[in-house]
Amino acid sequence: MIFREGDPGDNAYVIKSGRIEILKHAEHGEVQLAVLESGAVFGEMALFDADEVRSASARALDDAVLDELSAEDFQLLLAKCPGQLLPFLNTLVDRLRGLNRRIAATERATVLLDADINNITIESMQDAFEPITVETANLPFSIGGHPNTEPPKGHNDLEIACAEPSPCQISYEHCTIEHQEDGVYVVDAGSRFCTSVNGKYVGRAKISYKAPLVPGENTVILGDHTSPYILKITCE
Repeated sequence: MIFREGDPGDNAYVIKSGRIEILKHAEHGEVQLAVLESGAVFGEMALFDADEVRSASARALDDAVLDELSAEDFQLLLAKCPGQLLPFLNTLVDRLRGLNRRIAATERATVLLDADINNITIESMQDAFEPITVETANLPFSIGGHPNTEPPKGHNDLEIACAEPSPCQISYEHCTIEHQEDGVYVVDAGSRFCTSVNGKYVGRAKISYKAPLVPGENTVILGDHTSPYILKITCE
């Protein structure tokens, strides 16, 4: 295994010899998205989006030799490029980033449609509320918070009391769980501290405002990495 889906990444690889398979997690196991051979590049988006986690896993099918390029070395190489080339390189990078997102969306849809999600169960890792089960037909399901010194606003399906003295990282209208055409998503509602879905941050100042839930267990953090408000969302 070279890296796993959800791992942080800061390097890319070129295959010198051997074969590498690209895998995506699904309810019934791993789905093979591609098999790459000599000369192919993979993991390249880690060079451009250092804050993103790996969107898929990479595993050697046989003995393989790889050239590794770190994000730091990549930036040093870019700094040596003639200034006239940089606008062209930036354009290529932007197009690559857009293409990668479209491919990732297609792959995500394929995986999610391969295993239908009929209902979700929401649990608090801190036992802040009793588990809640919702059929996907009854989505969207809204989640928000309020200081425990104030009554709930009554705007959401689930309202969580934030303990003091910690700042309330759950916004009054924090996120929703929605059933869209290609799967079930957690959609950030413009929260102050963003939302993490299986290690991917979405919301304010992030690349995307939504992330998919996969069949099985999902970890959702309401707020940034310091937030204690962690949900386990099980999709079946």
